Amino acid sequence: MANLYTEKDVLDFWDSHLTIEDKMEQAEIEAIRKDIATARKYIQDALARYRKDKTRSRSKAKAADPFADLEGYNIRQDIQDAFGWEFISEAEMDRLLALWDLREASKNKQQLEDRVTEMLEIASRSCSAPYDDKLYDWDKKQEQRRKAARQIAAENLERSAK
Repeated sequence: MANLYTEKDVLDFWDSHLTIEDKMEQAEIEAIRKDIATARKYIQDALARYRKDKTRSRSKAKAADPFADLEGYNIRQDIQDAFGWEFISEAEMDRLLALWDLREASKNKQQLEDRVTEMLEIASRSCSAPYDDKLYDWDKKQEQRRKAARQIAAENLERSAK
């Protein structure tokens, strides 16, 4: 190991001498990570499809625009000006301002959120849960390997400088 001066050199050397059990463990971890990513992808696809279907049905149900009364008002101030010029009553101004705020809030909430979307989000986040300990142990083991490789590389570099 005297010619191994970088962490990568040491890790490559070790990787070339892995046991069959180590290779099998590494392949299993890679397969688990791939399967988790695949499961999350399909859950996210289902979530997007659900939101699309739900939004489409909601749009059909609201064929009449609930904000039609706001046509002609480009900014919130236009509603207040109409009251000031006595084109609308105070009660109508309050109703239109509330409707304006509701429309703005609905614009800001771009994605549908309900119990089903919450369940799908939880499923997406938790699909790795049965494997978390195994993945954590593997990652910890790999970090220890990298740390040891850095130390060996530094020692080899120091020895070669002398």
